[in-house]
Amino acid sequence: MKLSKLYSNSDLFKDVTFKLNGLNVIYADVVTDIADKKNSHNLGKSKLAELIDYLLIKKLDKKSFLAKTTDANNELAFGKHIFYLEILLNSGQYLTIRRDLQEASKTSFSLNAQSTHAYTPPLNWEHENLGVAVAKEKLAEYLNFDFFKNKPYDYRKAINYCIRMQPDYDDVYRLSKFKGGKDIDWKPFMFDLLGFDGEVLRQKYENDKLQEKIEDDIATLRRDFSVDDTNRDEIVAQINLQESKTQNAEAKIDQLNFFEQDKELIEKGMDKIENSISDLNTLSYNLNFDIEKLRGSIKNNFAFDINKVEKVFEEFKLYFPENLKKEYSDLIRFNEELTKERNKLLTSTLAKKKKELQEVNSKLEKLNKEKENLLSFLQDTDTFRRLKQYQKELAKLASELIQLKERLRVIDLIIQKNREKDLLKKEIETTIDTIKDISHHTERNEKYELIRKLFSEYFHHIMDEDAYISWTVNSNNNVDFNPPVIKTKDSLSKDTAKDEGRTYRKILCVAFDLAILVAYNRESYFRFVYHDDVLSQQDNGIKNRLLELVHSITSKYDIQYILSAIKSDLPTDEDDNFIYFSPEDIVLELNDRDASGTLFGFEF
Repeated sequence: MKLSKLYSNSDLFKDVTFKLNGLNVIYADVVTDIADKKNSHNLGKSKLAELIDYLLIKKLDKKSFLAKTTDANNELAFGKHIFYLEILLNSGQYLTIRRDLQEASKTSFSLNAQSTHAYTPPLNWEHENLGVAVAKEKLAEYLNFDFFKNKPYDYRKAINYCIRMQPDYDDVYRLSKFKGGKDIDWKPFMFDLLGFDGEVLRQKYENDKLQEKIEDDIATLRRDFSVDDTNRDEIVAQINLQESKTQNAEAKIDQLNFFEQDKELIEKGMDKIENSISDLNTLSYNLNFDIEKLRGSIKNNFAFDINKVEKVFEEFKLYFPENLKKEYSDLIRFNEELTKERNKLLTSTLAKKKKELQEVNSKLEKLNKEKENLLSFLQDTDTFRRLKQYQKELAKLASELIQLKERLRVIDLIIQKNREKDLLKKEIETTIDTIKDISHHTERNEKYELIRKLFSEYFHHIMDEDAYISWTVNSNNNVDFNPPVIKTKDSLSKDTAKDEGRTYRKILCVAFDLAILVAYNRESYFRFVYHDDVLSQQDNGIKNRLLELVHSITSKYDIQYILSAIKSDLPTDEDDNFIYFSPEDIVLELNDRDASGTLFGFEF
């Protein structure tokens, strides 16, 4: 896979057509005094690498320049931009990738037999507006790289060994995107890339992680439940004793079952007493009512005044005969005799009612006493108190038994996890033996031997010094990729990561990336590499030898090499003409004369 074209819907953007073979030079001509212009180097040569990375389906990072907003209205600076990247697949077909910054997570693909005309986007798109995850899968299908088949990762894992930006020169093996992450994120991949079995190393990391989790789980269980799995038999003994105590408590309660029967009988007697009390209360009410009526009747004696009647006759000047007066007097005497007899009868009835009421009240008093005694038996008998005591004891024993059984369950869980840990330990030991066996016979790995040979050869050609790469098994039985060692002419080895600084590390990265591309040249893999600003701070001899090596490798292995640099860093002859590359090799020129000289044609 190689880069073919990069263009945009913006007229300001500097479209690029890459040479499919050999050297591609991108340079920025800085003519302004750095002191006068703060961003004189920010012309886009490094941003171009970031843009290509994004177009190869990198998820847009909030820190990316493409996500930058304008100060004026807080809109995306590239919100209206649509970018197109045309790549040449190893199949010989051309694939155009479209990404619209308005929908930064969406990607479209167009596959064509030939390169598109000029910078005109394709008319037909096989897949449009795919999400990032689906788009990566689809691009992986188009690329069809042999190396990534049956691997737990895709082409994105290796992309920055082909687009090496400034932060990626700090370490030959560990790219900037892997910094701050875990070793499992990149070491198994690097093991694979060097021709070894990365799955063995990945499984070792996974098992280490699983083992650590099991150990954490065991420690948590021991801490939270205050258990010691070595005391399992002691807990079993306590459970047996507790179960025996529980059974005894249950037996004691069973012996008091008669109380329940007595209680039932008593409750039935209570119902009978309460019914009788209710009937007597009704009778008492009726007797009291009758007594009050009788008392009222006795008070109402017969009252008739003959003199008042005679006076009424006189007032109306009526004659009141003597015989009529006599008849009234006889009637009054009769009624008085009748009332007297009636009052005797009422008094006798009243006396009987009072006696009957007294008897009823006496019965009520007796029944209420019986009721009170029954309630006392139900609520305050010794049997009841004993029953409550046994029930409390049983509840306590049951609770303690549940706790003991829970502790036993936790101990068994710990024992089970220890078994898992032991089995995992055996698996880890087998994996360690495999890793150590690999480390003891690295010469059997032809791919690794080729990469190491090419790396040493390329570094020596550029730097005129010997260097080699190697790896070791560390104290945790995992793989460490040692910093490349350089042997100076006085035969003293030195760790370049510490002694020689960034200048040496850049060349080490260049040699490594080229070695990988050449080693995988016979299979479907990347066919290009982009090295950003690799010539900076290098002396002319190193620059010349590097470009000489690039010409040799690209022509021999059909590899595309893209180089970005400041113009002043490019090697020139005495007449200030570029050497080791021709004007046809220059695919993009930038300058800082004004905004139009930048990659995007405007400042942001």
